[in-house]
Amino acid sequence: MDENFSWRKAFLAVRDFIRLTAKKYTLFVLHLSPHQNMLQGIVVYTIVGWIVLSLPFMDNGQISFIDNLFTAASAASTTGLTSVNFAESYTILGKLVVLLFIQAGGIGYMTLSSFIYLSFSRRLRHRHTEVLNTEFALPRTVRLQDFLRAVIIFTLFAELVGTGFLFNYFYRHGYGVVEALWYGAFHSISAFCTAGFSLFPDSMASFADSKTINIVISLLSLSGAMGFIVVTDLFNRLRGKTKEISYTTKIIVLFTLTALLAGSFVILATNPGLAPSAAVFQAVAAMTTAGFTVVPIASFAPCSLLVLMALMTIGGSPSGTGGGLKTTTVTCLMATVSSHLFGRKHITFLGRQIPLHRLYMATSTFIFYGVLLFITLFLLTWTEKLPFLDIFFEAVAALGTGGMSTGATGQMSVLGKLIIIVTMIVGRVGVITFGMALLKRDEDDLEKEEEHVKRDDLAV
Repeated sequence: MDENFSWRKAFLAVRDFIRLTAKKYTLFVLHLSPHQNMLQGIVVYTIVGWIVLSLPFMDNGQISFIDNLFTAASAASTTGLTSVNFAESYTILGKLVVLLFIQAGGIGYMTLSSFIYLSFSRRLRHRHTEVLNTEFALPRTVRLQDFLRAVIIFTLFAELVGTGFLFNYFYRHGYGVVEALWYGAFHSISAFCTAGFSLFPDSMASFADSKTINIVISLLSLSGAMGFIVVTDLFNRLRGKTKEISYTTKIIVLFTLTALLAGSFVILATNPGLAPSAAVFQAVAAMTTAGFTVVPIASFAPCSLLVLMALMTIGGSPSGTGGGLKTTTVTCLMATVSSHLFGRKHITFLGRQIPLHRLYMATSTFIFYGVLLFITLFLLTWTEKLPFLDIFFEAVAALGTGGMSTGATGQMSVLGKLIIIVTMIVGRVGVITFGMALLKRDEDDLEKEEEHVKRDDLAV
């Protein structure tokens, strides 16, 4: 080693470099819109996860860089799609890293960003509070501060309770204390964050006959996917802060239960020999976008695959851990069609008129979702030589962060995997958030445009 080398100088140089980089990154983030911040946050999480998973002691030494990137993106977006067998490919340390990124991707980044925004100056706090209320689609009866508190408390409560039940199950079935705790905590967090990662090579197929596993995993997935709006609303009602359940909660609960019952029935009817519990489990896993499986998806009838795709496309509910279009968006679209067919002057659901801006948002989301899905399908059918239904299923699972797979993901080319990676990230941030992040408008231009709209007397 050079005699003139100084460890102290090297340390100071590295420290100064880190400080300068952090300062420039902070300035860069502050100049981004909230939607761009959401997008860059997921991208940064994915890149950091990719770097960490690429370290020599994280896997069995046979995982390529593109597969590590795929795993990192799937964990950060809580999708659950994998291009390799996750349970057999990563070491215990690699699995722990993935678990941390699942938690961060599920609710950590959202919550942390919100607290950062709300700690800014009063002007920025007001601005970001409005954007976050829009981003989280909170009803007026739910305050953002109450919502964030409910996110933290309920997440810890649900995951701890889930870990307790699963620990008890694994411990009673021959697992050691530490092993049972690890398996219980991992699957509890993975289920609540609707990530779908499993420590078992066949997902949850080994426990297809276990009522405990089926019920606990399903309830955890539903708890995360139905959204924290429902939790906050119920919590406020129990505390007496509100006199009735909000309109949003009623829609979420009614639509979710109806879709799950219909989906379970169709899956059971179109797959002779399938156990009713398996049909219900797969319907829940699809609609919550958790992605766990108790039977091989490739063995399902094509019509059942279409049902699973429909459920993954609908997805969870606003401000939850699930992906997809969201139940409230689909409800608005159904109400629009229904009101038009019955010749009603106003668009209503459950006896109440839906605000025009919500209908506008739902329509925009649906159209943009369809456009992005078409682009993904076009690119994948161009680059991959696989059956169209398999490609279609993978594309829907990626954009809806559903995580289910017919097995085609691992057979894709590097370019195909990159397309799926981008699609998973877009699905996690939301198609509208992604679009607004790309098409950032200057605030002065938006104010001028709004002023022109107010003065416009054109009837359309």
